[in-house]
Amino acid sequence: MEKIIRKSAGVKFESDVLAFVDQLAREQQRSRSFIINHVLRWYARHLAEQQQKVEAAKDAAPVIQM
Repeated sequence: MEKIIRKSAGVKFESDVLAFVDQLAREQQRSRSFIINHVLRWYARHLAEQQQKVEAAKDAAPVIQM
């Protein structure tokens, strides 16, 4: 497993987004940082899966309609 290095990043949130992150953090009993990292990792996996589907569709044999 790749070693995770933690770095601080100054980020400004819009009020509705911060309220949502705080709600998730309370419900999951986790920190804001944990929630944000978790959501972004999920989104990265989601994008990679979508890209794989697009590539697979490109590689598939074309359907010939008559």
